[in-house]
Amino acid sequence: METLKKMSMMAVLKLGIPRTALPKTVAKEVDMLEARIKSDWTGIFRIWHLLGDHININWSGEEWRFQFYWFRPRPYTHETPDIKIKAGRTNDLGYAGGIMFLMPGKRVWVDDYRVAADGRQVIFYGVYSSTTMATRRQFKATLSHSADQNRLRMEVEQGRLVT
Repeated sequence: METLKKMSMMAVLKLGIPRTALPKTVAKEVDMLEARIKSDWTGIFRIWHLLGDHININWSGEEWRFQFYWFRPRPYTHETPDIKIKAGRTNDLGYAGGIMFLMPGKRVWVDDYRVAADGRQVIFYGVYSSTTMATRRQFKATLSHSADQNRLRMEVEQGRLVT
């Protein structure tokens, strides 16, 4: 369970609130949290995915940037767009987001994300739709570190109607 303190520090990071507006001790704790998340979640990771077998993740406090690529050349090539998710707004990721979140053919919007208390999971919340669906549905995608910190796993829960 996350504490109010941790949730508040994440809000400072996600919304880009200047550290000068915080007491020095709190600003130092926010800086330490940011350094830990950046250390855990920035870099190149192995992943089994439709878009590639490696993913480069860059986290800058307010924004996630994902770039998938194949480590070994494939007989076919396709341009994989960078996927950016910025805190504090609805991010229209289009069909590339559908592929990223294991829902090919679906258009995806991400509204929020949360870093789990232990720092080993990032949970994204949003909605998706397709040309055959009359309404949008909610989803929750969890990106998790493996024990060796070099492999990622993604799980997606989907299906609740947005009313």
